[in-house]
Amino acid sequence: MEVLHEIKPNKNLAIALGYFDGIHIGHKKLLTTLIQQARAKGIKTAVITFDKNPADYFNNEATPNIQTFKDRQLILESMGIDYLYELNFEEYKDLTATEYLQNVLIKNFEPQIIVVGYNHTFGKEKSGNAGILKDYSTNYNYECIIIPEQKYQDKEEVSSSEIRKRIQYGHLNAVKALLGRYFSVRNSVIKGNKVARTLGYPTANLVWPNSMIKLPYGVYYGFAQVGGKLYPALISWGTKPTLTNGKNEILEAHLYDFNENLYGKIIKVIFAKKVRDEENFGNILVLKTQLQKDFTAFEKWARLMK
Repeated sequence: MEVLHEIKPNKNLAIALGYFDGIHIGHKKLLTTLIQQARAKGIKTAVITFDKNPADYFNNEATPNIQTFKDRQLILESMGIDYLYELNFEEYKDLTATEYLQNVLIKNFEPQIIVVGYNHTFGKEKSGNAGILKDYSTNYNYECIIIPEQKYQDKEEVSSSEIRKRIQYGHLNAVKALLGRYFSVRNSVIKGNKVARTLGYPTANLVWPNSMIKLPYGVYYGFAQVGGKLYPALISWGTKPTLTNGKNEILEAHLYDFNENLYGKIIKVIFAKKVRDEENFGNILVLKTQLQKDFTAFEKWARLMK
């Protein structure tokens, strides 16, 4: 997949429009439709999106993402998208809907197919919508496919905003159902204070990406992906109040049956199940006793997952 950060004219494509934060099961329906229709016509696919959530300009505050841009790229590539345009929203935010359609989409791509969700909006002050794209399709000789609202188990709305709420509440099972996969965080491993190592439980330490929505603090079971391999992991996310007085957030993952040096490597931490809330145990001896209990229970779970 080729990733571009500015317009490069590329004619006769099948294109999908949207921000695609999280690439949840509703997005996958849209993207699968795009790919199937493009293959039937023997043409390439492109996703046209932005480097910033357009909603931020209407809400006057940053909307935390469900995933990093890198993860968005990796998922789109794995699905078979040919081109990803991550455009600078500042350059396009003042275009009217017709200006964006005519001077950006039609002029540069001459698309054969445009696929959008039923609630897609575009153009200054959200002046354009899926219906307008449909209305103009005859004029500009493209097929407009509008994906209807997707619901989980025929009742629950599938949307990035709903998933963000579930992540904030720590509802991991619901998040998995709506995403179609476990929630995860990817970043490079940094050096920690090595306190966990002195207690007998070495961990890989990561900074939670600033752009991402955060889970509640606590201890979780999950996995760590190192390269192409998954390892069961006991995950601690929070401020380590017993050791640091809650000054700094840190994500720690102890990988089961793993002894390699991970400093500087990028790994993905995958959250499967919450075990308990973060606690201040008052002193390190009480903390060590709790850690022994956590790791004993985790090892039983990890053996089942291997």
